[in-house]
Amino acid sequence: MQTLINILQKKFIGTDDLRKDLTNVLNRLPDEGGEIVVTQHGKPQAILVSLNTYLEQQETLEDLANPGFIESIHEGAKEIKQGKGITLEQLKRDLNL
Repeated sequence: MQTLINILQKKFIGTDDLRKDLTNVLNRLPDEGGEIVVTQHGKPQAILVSLNTYLEQQETLEDLANPGFIESIHEGAKEIKQGKGITLEQLKRDLNL
């Protein structure tokens, strides 16, 4: 979950500057980590999110909503600790990469 500290580490832009320079802001959005905090009268009011960031977040939410998803991650981690996983090199060989 986003904390206030995480939000404060993001790029900020005021509504006046956003209005004046929207095209440039949208072009820079992917370079700004996909998110820019929009302020109004110096206070954070909204977050402008790139389309790719939004779609990735939605996909993550859908995954998390699947029953058993988190449990399968924990089970996979447990198997890796038990040495049941395969190395990246082996995976590449198996996939002919």
